[in-house]
Amino acid sequence: MLEVQIRYIQFVLTTSIFVGLLMDNVQLLTAVFVGLILVWQLEMLVGQLRLDTKEYRLILIFISLTFLPVVFNILSETTIETLFYIVLLAVPILGVLFLDLNIFKLGNLLFSTIISMAVIHFIVSQFFQDSITYLTYLFLLLFFIKTIATLFNVQFSNFQYFFDFFAAFIVFVGISSFYDYKITHIFLAGLATALFCVLINFLILKIRFESEYTNELSTQVYLYDYLVGFLLSLYFVDAINIVNGLF
Repeated sequence: MLEVQIRYIQFVLTTSIFVGLLMDNVQLLTAVFVGLILVWQLEMLVGQLRLDTKEYRLILIFISLTFLPVVFNILSETTIETLFYIVLLAVPILGVLFLDLNIFKLGNLLFSTIISMAVIHFIVSQFFQDSITYLTYLFLLLFFIKTIATLFNVQFSNFQYFFDFFAAFIVFVGISSFYDYKITHIFLAGLATALFCVLINFLILKIRFESEYTNELSTQVYLYDYLVGFLLSLYFVDAINIVNGLF
């Protein structure tokens, strides 16, 4: 039942991106992207933890940790390293409070939380805010291409990773070509982003398949895992600075 509700929320949030573009509302676009990451994190958590036991408290704790970049951004400037330190300090405490929590499960929860926190920190950063329209076009076009691909079950084919790589690369190069960027910088940033996008998506899916309470992965899971991996790869390779020629 929760999975169905998550799908509805993802649909509403994705539709809201178009509304934010039409209204040219940066605040709405930022809130929508943060909401999509939090919903994705929630789905990752409920695959590892049960809602009908005390483990639901862990879900609330990890969601709260994921939301920290927004809180710190409102109160004061902070670095991603500081946020990671907070998470790493919280893990031993959670391990003591929840002694029955498997160490492998705790590691999976930590991995997804760090990914979500890094992406949200990127979204609320000035780099993202200054280029939010450009990044939104990248996100939407890749969303459209991957949606069509999932309809044809490309994610189950032998060439799925080649498709994921070239989808990210072509979208990045295609959209960036409409901006005043040097073609060398575009290709360099696109190549690095596509490569890390495939790698990060592969790592996320490895965690998905180890989920205790998820029997099968829907096409929407593959879609949003890939999009989260794409956003993280943009942040990881610092693609915005590369296309601007700022190495």
